[in-house]
Amino acid sequence: MSDDDTRPVARDDTPGVPAQPTGHIRVVSPSDEPVPPAPVAQRVGTVVWGLVVAAVGVGLLSVAWGANLDAELALIVLLGAAGVALLVGSLVGLRRSRVRREGHA
Repeated sequence: MSDDDTRPVARDDTPGVPAQPTGHIRVVSPSDEPVPPAPVAQRVGTVVWGLVVAAVGVGLLSVAWGANLDAELALIVLLGAAGVALLVGSLVGLRRSRVRREGHA
């Protein structure tokens, strides 16, 4: 006799229902339909810094093509605009999460 304490796992072989792996949680909606995955939202910071990098690239291209650009002023305006966009984006995200949490429309 062996000291192995393993036993076969019982399976639910109901026709038309796929077998669920053991140890996993199956999330279902009230109508017993599988819950669709939530859409992936972009972070505000990712979008804003992507726009900053694109603006720097456009500025570098314009200087390379001969445009006269005040670099210090352009950097101040760019960082100021990015800061405002980050603040507004975080406030909008806060409002959306509060609306979702409280269940308002």
